[in-house]
Amino acid sequence: MFDIRRLVVLAEVAARGSLSAAAGHLNYTTSGVSQQISALERDVGAVLLDRGPNGARLTAAGRRLLDHSEVILSAVAHAERDLEILTAGDEQRLRIASFTSAAATILPPALAHLRSQRPGVEIELLSADPQDAVGLLDTERVDAAVITSVPGERPDLPGLHIVPVYDDEFFVVLPARHRLAGLAELPFSALAADQWVISTATGDCPDVRVFQKACREAGFVPDVAFRADDYTTVQGMVAANMGISLVPSLAVGSARADVLVRRVAGHRPARRISLATSRIPEDGTALATLLSLTRSVGARLSADGVYSDSARPLTVA
Repeated sequence: MFDIRRLVVLAEVAARGSLSAAAGHLNYTTSGVSQQISALERDVGAVLLDRGPNGARLTAAGRRLLDHSEVILSAVAHAERDLEILTAGDEQRLRIASFTSAAATILPPALAHLRSQRPGVEIELLSADPQDAVGLLDTERVDAAVITSVPGERPDLPGLHIVPVYDDEFFVVLPARHRLAGLAELPFSALAADQWVISTATGDCPDVRVFQKACREAGFVPDVAFRADDYTTVQGMVAANMGISLVPSLAVGSARADVLVRRVAGHRPARRISLATSRIPEDGTALATLLSLTRSVGARLSADGVYSDSARPLTVA
């Protein structure tokens, strides 16, 4: 059996392309890195690196071992985290990854109530979009991740425990002088001739898939004029009369004064916001409490039912 700590050294060499670069990152000497790799090669009985004047490259055996090392090191981190939770009691740390609008509206009342119930728990909130949040969850860097999906679609996240929290309705955002400004609710088909501003360049994002589905159901292909990185920028583009947009309620709770927010008539598009964990948390743990409290906040938001309330301070009963 080989020393799994040497897999960390191999992964660093593969990532950085040379023994010296890996040594600098690991705070080793280059000779020390070379010795670790040589020992690992003896243990597994195969040459793992092609060393040359321009750096080091993995051999076929090295690539195969690196594939296994990701699983091995993740399992070790998982075991360490489990033991940390078991032995730390109430003095544990709870780490949550969330995108901005959910972190500003859904999580604060849940976290405040959690802190009052479990004052010994250290809470850490990391900013991450849903895809990156899942990556943090996979690598055990966070305990829970706020994710989004399209209602009716099965999230492609095998092995994760997913708790639905809130179906976040989308609203149409219009320039102040739009021709349909006088309507309180807009038939989506009436927007077929408009140009659109959307929040991402990829159709893999659930928000974009919600938008595309709404367009298909209304019978038109959207004319996408601009793409932006976030909904704040989207609202700015709409205010400048560069197009219209479809924006979730959590992102329009603080809508600009120079745009109009209108509900979609008939079937209302929505994205599903959920909390994902790497496993089902044990009853009574801080993580299980967080899931329950967050669902309570989502239920309150659903009961309110209008975008203007989604920025209002919430209390958890």
